[in-house]
Amino acid sequence: MTTNRSGTPSVRSLLRHRLFAAYDHAHNARLDSELYGQRWMAETAFSAIKRQFGPAVHSRAWYREFRELVLTAAVYNLEQVFKQ
Repeated sequence: MTTNRSGTPSVRSLLRHRLFAAYDHAHNARLDSELYGQRWMAETAFSAIKRQFGPAVHSRAWYREFRELVLTAAVYNLEQVFKQ
């Protein structure tokens, strides 16, 4: 992972640009071909979790929201293991 000038990790875009100018070609050339196209796997899991457990987090405090998300992901993963 690379860092920017302030020392924080920099995030690389995984989205391809539409090709209008030469710099769009340059941007698309910098993308990692291994990482591009993997977003669909995460989106599929998020979609399945939302359909099964509902689209909203019901907690109001951040630490309870985090706990709710972790428990939801754990239950989803356990269900996937037991389905196999």
